[in-house]
Amino acid sequence: MTKIYFATNRNPLPPNAPTDFGSTFSTDGLANLRFGKAEVSPDRNIPPQITVAPEDLFSDPPLLGSQMIFEEVRQEMCEQAEDTLIFIHGFNTSFHNALRQAAELHQILTRPDALNPNDPLRLNMCVFSWPSDASLLLTNPRSQDVVAYRNDRLDAAASGAAFARGFLKVADFINSNVEERCRQRLHLITHSMGAYVLRHALQEVRKFVPERLPRIFDQTLLIAADEDDDAFEHDHKLRLLPRITRHTSVYFNRNDLALWASDRLKGNPARLGTDGPLQPLQLPRHVYPIDCTDVVSRLSDPTSHSYHLNVERVAIDLRQVLRNQVSDEIPGRKYVQDSNTYRLLINLPS
Repeated sequence: MTKIYFATNRNPLPPNAPTDFGSTFSTDGLANLRFGKAEVSPDRNIPPQITVAPEDLFSDPPLLGSQMIFEEVRQEMCEQAEDTLIFIHGFNTSFHNALRQAAELHQILTRPDALNPNDPLRLNMCVFSWPSDASLLLTNPRSQDVVAYRNDRLDAAASGAAFARGFLKVADFINSNVEERCRQRLHLITHSMGAYVLRHALQEVRKFVPERLPRIFDQTLLIAADEDDDAFEHDHKLRLLPRITRHTSVYFNRNDLALWASDRLKGNPARLGTDGPLQPLQLPRHVYPIDCTDVVSRLSDPTSHSYHLNVERVAIDLRQVLRNQVSDEIPGRKYVQDSNTYRLLINLPS
């Protein structure tokens, strides 16, 4: 079993004493959040064991589920010397599947590999789950898949307010516990449309703290981002992302079929997750494009979209980034100066 912490703006089921979450927004508002944890079995036939943190805003003092979960995570980080990783999933993801994806990603990132056979990563895992339930691949441009995808995109944008609210809660918690702060780090990974959630969350945070955005993340990894390739050129997209994180890694794959459908058939501009940044030589500091095309095959990942889960060579690179390795010194990368891009090589140096 893998323990996964969660925050979600999905509708609680049942509403008054939830033990699960559905596929629509909370009836208390788009930005309403509930927090909790789940034990996730590797057997997909066994549903996750979900515990929702109790909450009573009218008690004196108010009982806040966020504070309970934050404190538990803080204690684990201090006592077990573990970093914490927050994961924002993409489209085509139910609440249970979000928990399973987070558990699978945790297992992948914390297992030994050729570069660190005796020193696996230690991580707490959290997932932000927004109300996504669309189809993964577009099979008919005139089908309901198009409507489902566009609905998911609208839900992702609307969920930015909820993630921003959680982000500011975390920043306040960190600032209020300065004397008890541990030395472990906080990281963020987004997959697919999760990057679009992040874009809109960043814009919401700017409304509350326009002058100085809280930098709470150490590493931010955008994987197969269903986001415009010019996202780092505009303040209203992701150009200010480096204000909230020390380093940003943009993983892309030129053969990503899911993003090809998003680009060609769903009316979006060229995607960040297939082409990388539009102007790689003009990126903000500490933003690193990483081309995974050569190491992702259709046999290991049929859609070439979930390679963070299905391709070990990519997982090895992710682990080194989360270890805070200098980009130029990560084994198995080739720096292409003309495009300011790191290309993953199939074979690691012996």
